[in-house]
Amino acid sequence: MDSDNNQIEEIKNRLDIVQVIEKYVKLKQAGKNFSGLCPFHNEKTPSFIVSPDLQRYKCFGCGETGDIYNFLQKIENIDFPEALERLAKQAGVELKKQPVNSKFKILEDINYNATKYFYSELKKNSTALKYLNERGFNQESIKTFGVGYAPKYPKLKNYLSKIKQYSNQELLDSGLFTTKDGILKEKFYDRIMFPIRSQKGTVLGFTGRILPGNNWGPKYMNSPDTLIFHKRENVFGQYESRQEIRKNDLAILCEGSTDVISAHQHGIRNIVAPLGTGLGKEQLINLSRLTKNFLFFFDSDEAGNNALIRAFKIASELRLNPYATNAAPYKDVDEILQKDPKKMKSLIENKKEAFSFILSNYIENKNLNKLEDINKVRTLIGQLLETVADSAIKEHYINKASTITKIALTEFREEKTEEKRGLENKTTLPVKLVNNILEKKYIQLLLLLEEPLKRNLVTENHFAEEKLKQIYKEIIAGNWRSKEALFSKLRRKEELAETFENLLFDLADIPTSQEEIKMELDNLEKRLINEHLRRKQKEISVKIAIAEEKGDLKTSQKYLKELTEINNMLK
Repeated sequence: MDSDNNQIEEIKNRLDIVQVIEKYVKLKQAGKNFSGLCPFHNEKTPSFIVSPDLQRYKCFGCGETGDIYNFLQKIENIDFPEALERLAKQAGVELKKQPVNSKFKILEDINYNATKYFYSELKKNSTALKYLNERGFNQESIKTFGVGYAPKYPKLKNYLSKIKQYSNQELLDSGLFTTKDGILKEKFYDRIMFPIRSQKGTVLGFTGRILPGNNWGPKYMNSPDTLIFHKRENVFGQYESRQEIRKNDLAILCEGSTDVISAHQHGIRNIVAPLGTGLGKEQLINLSRLTKNFLFFFDSDEAGNNALIRAFKIASELRLNPYATNAAPYKDVDEILQKDPKKMKSLIENKKEAFSFILSNYIENKNLNKLEDINKVRTLIGQLLETVADSAIKEHYINKASTITKIALTEFREEKTEEKRGLENKTTLPVKLVNNILEKKYIQLLLLLEEPLKRNLVTENHFAEEKLKQIYKEIIAGNWRSKEALFSKLRRKEELAETFENLLFDLADIPTSQEEIKMELDNLEKRLINEHLRRKQKEISVKIAIAEEKGDLKTSQKYLKELTEINNMLK
């Protein structure tokens, strides 16, 4: 792993992010940074900034940010390993082949060979082929997804033994076999077999669907969890759909593997399905590396509605963007594609926010003049809102819910303090924002110095903004020379990394010489000290008022003396 990381860093050190990005985006120098039109969303005014100091980019329009690897993955719709290979070639770095874990490799080989076996058996079975044809699967889809058939009288063990003498334990570990009365038996009989691939394309396991007339076992059966396969982390179609998900910046989640294949045949290729179980957090986390936008396209029945509510809660907790629709009046994705494919595409294009979709469907048969139904609606809204992590989005949902239901939902809003209400009524910039601008500018100019200041009139206590205070402490501790090193240290503290990154990306209008920078710093120091004194002035005034209210003249006199000293300093 250390060797991998060393090579990743070596490639980054050899390549300049500006030169990499300039192949795709026209950049113009803006101070120490470069700016251009963001390639990831439509814009007329440049908000895409590239920082040579950080070797990172950020778009202040859509929020996309990262290093050269993130950029190449996003712009070319490729995985990290492929981005690594391309950049290694540009940098003239030969990637070292890492030793493969033999246990993992054995299971991967067994699954790969089993896929070939099931695929070849499908061609021999007219019943299985007839079923797939009736479902509308064409030969191209069968080949693309590696669809196969596990026969009634299985011969997989014999087939594998001709390739390699796997031990019984290795066959058991693959999940394709089980034991009964001490005898090794195959797990899948008389089933259509759908290989489950990783995002890299490795076959991890299988989903087996019964054929008409076969009543043995559940309708769908998955491989059990193994060393290389975990149902809670994977979805069907993740390999086949990964590039289209990136390209469309949207992942559609439906309920079944057959729905995914049908959708691909109709040109909808950014679609995946959970593996027979309810959608889990790990599945969304893994998919969120491809997109933050999710359209839940579940069946139009009670189970589908319950699955949608669960999906909304998980997505909201993870700060993703959940949308929703369903196939009504049709049962599922497969049926709507067979009977009205244009409607399917229209539903995707006109997707609704999942919150509004769930709420609108729920109140359809409710009488909102009845107290009982109003309380049921309030309960649902509360359940949905409690998982929304983003306060601005939560407020947006409350407004939407009020508009849809015509119910006052004041109990879900955050209570506003008198101070917050006062700030909202002001037409000028609040004091906190003025302080924030001064503090940010001071740190930015410090980072542009070639040599540290011989004196620091400003201490960390002169900073009102806590995050800026922490960053300033790191700078004056001696880490100011290398912004990249400083960022590496700060990125371990998630709450500081983004603030520091924004400081550097926002370096546009800057003095042209070191002397000008020092002069500007002198000016800012005086202003920061003054602002600090004014804050102290306000704090002491409040303490005096409290002491006088209590009749504590001794304390009041003490604070009056302090206030006089501060007033004199301000003069």
